[in-house]
Amino acid sequence: MEFLKKRNNKIILIVGIVLISGFFIAQWWAKKYIEDALANKIPPTLSVAYSDLDVNVLRGNISLHNASIKMKSEDAEANHTTLDLEILEIKGVGYWNLLVNNKLSLGDLNLLKPKINYYPYLKIVKEKDSSSKSKSMQFITIDDFTITEGNLIIMQDKKDSIKVSIANYDLEISDATIDLKSMNKLPFDLADVSVTAQKIFSSGSDYETFQVDSLNIEDNNAVITNFQIIPRFSKKELSKQLSKERDYIKLNIPKINLEKIAIQLGNNRLSVGSDSLRIEDPNLEIYRDKMLPDDETIKSLYSKSLRNLNFDLDIKQTKINNAYISYAELIEADKEAGKLFFKNVNATLDHLSNLKESKKTEIKVNSSFMGKAPLELNWSFDVNNKSDAMFVTGSILRLPAAELNPFFKPNLNVQTEGTLQQMYFTFSGNNTVSKGEMKMKYDDFKFEILRKDSSKVNKLLTAIGNVFIKKDSEDENVKDFRFGEIEAERDPTKSFFNYLWINVKSGVVSTLTGDGEKK
Repeated sequence: MEFLKKRNNKIILIVGIVLISGFFIAQWWAKKYIEDALANKIPPTLSVAYSDLDVNVLRGNISLHNASIKMKSEDAEANHTTLDLEILEIKGVGYWNLLVNNKLSLGDLNLLKPKINYYPYLKIVKEKDSSSKSKSMQFITIDDFTITEGNLIIMQDKKDSIKVSIANYDLEISDATIDLKSMNKLPFDLADVSVTAQKIFSSGSDYETFQVDSLNIEDNNAVITNFQIIPRFSKKELSKQLSKERDYIKLNIPKINLEKIAIQLGNNRLSVGSDSLRIEDPNLEIYRDKMLPDDETIKSLYSKSLRNLNFDLDIKQTKINNAYISYAELIEADKEAGKLFFKNVNATLDHLSNLKESKKTEIKVNSSFMGKAPLELNWSFDVNNKSDAMFVTGSILRLPAAELNPFFKPNLNVQTEGTLQQMYFTFSGNNTVSKGEMKMKYDDFKFEILRKDSSKVNKLLTAIGNVFIKKDSEDENVKDFRFGEIEAERDPTKSFFNYLWINVKSGVVSTLTGDGEKK
């Protein structure tokens, strides 16, 4: 018995030595294999450098320390992407799936402090050979992918300036599956994504930049703080940069909320949706130098712009709360720009969508015009109606006419007096013509035409003009309200808001100068 016991102990010892030796040999072999693969078996378009490599065969863990990864296109000398990071850590490599199913499965993939620089203009895209019968790996699955304290910079095309940057971000994605043969769908469900990011910047255009203080995405909901559109130039400097009219735009939105976001990629078309979009306290300033040549390009109405998006959009409800909007036009260099503004703008947009099965888009806006008069605008259209048919109603109450003078004086050389007690308008139209009706109730309305280059009244022209305008909405033929007709033809080189204005102007002229009776 003693002999058998000693023999069993020797066998156990030998087996232990063999296993331990095998483990260390496997560790040594695996590390050498990975080192050789990173040095000699990766594509020539990819290079990897690092200070240290840790491998644990039993757990399937691999760590690269102080790694630098560079990528370039075939036949190119410059790298289009560089990635520098403190640690690249892989946990739980699935050997069986890799050997048997030709699929790489990872438990965790963690990147610590990655700094990514991408130069898109250095990337050369070649057509893939569809006849290839390669049996290379087809799928990568990752249980948990994390980026901690990341930094991203995307450079401008062929310019040494930044197109997009994110100063700091953390990202976590669960249950990701990457199909290396077909990238026509997202490799993850958005519900499995968590993001926090600070100081997001985009160059936007040659005239504006976009900035966001912070972005947080979790459980299909997103919160964006301090979204800004910032002009690159002052108003005067912008006019020097332009060859034709273009709006100066300045926007600040302290907070944006999106709920139940859905992002999908199928049949090479992106789909973006949300149950609710809320925009809090936006401040929008628009300015236009009308002394510049007109922009004669064709402007699409919003229904057509939505319809022609190169991705699917479906936001069930959008709410804008407590906005401030100002619009100013400069007509002459030696005069102040005429300005209109709207305070306490609250709007609801239902079914902002370009889907074929989408319901009619309905927009309701309430605001305080010039900070004085309650204004309401209702507007609806069917995005799938290719004639861009629309229906618009609106009203404005208790407006002192003198409130319009800061805009009328510099722009029309006119000043007004009196009170617009009530105005209601309704019109329907398409992308070429519109018709409708208006009714107004007003008191002691008159206007004065100013002398050119002077604030003095041109009494002759004023007297002639006022002959055709009814001073009050009540006279011997019309009681309470005066009625007028709306008829307008759209200038396709102008925006929807110009179309709205010429409809309202048509109704005002008809109401003030016509017989005032309802047709």
